[in-house]
Amino acid sequence: MKILSWNVRGLGRPSKRHLVKDFIFSSRADVVCLQESKLQDLHTSTWRSIGGSRLNTFDFLPALGTSGGIIIAWDSSQVLGTLIHKGTYSLSIKFSNLDNNLI
Repeated sequence: MKILSWNVRGLGRPSKRHLVKDFIFSSRADVVCLQESKLQDLHTSTWRSIGGSRLNTFDFLPALGTSGGIIIAWDSSQVLGTLIHKGTYSLSIKFSNLDNNLI
């Protein structure tokens, strides 16, 4: 299982979303964690413009004002993600690898 974690420092601009999408695609990560998205809301169509279609499941913690924002996304054909805790400043998800049932 490949995991990518990145402090993206904002995803408001389309050019930044394109840069992030290209890097996610080239990394071939199964799980992606993006911090400091600075997004107040995240719809599926917006996520696809950032993460593509392979990372088809995600959870999201909105930014507070102009700081914060967490996105955790994964490829549901490779890993099973279960939300454990969603706090004011944290998002915890338990992952199980579907290939060999590793946690």
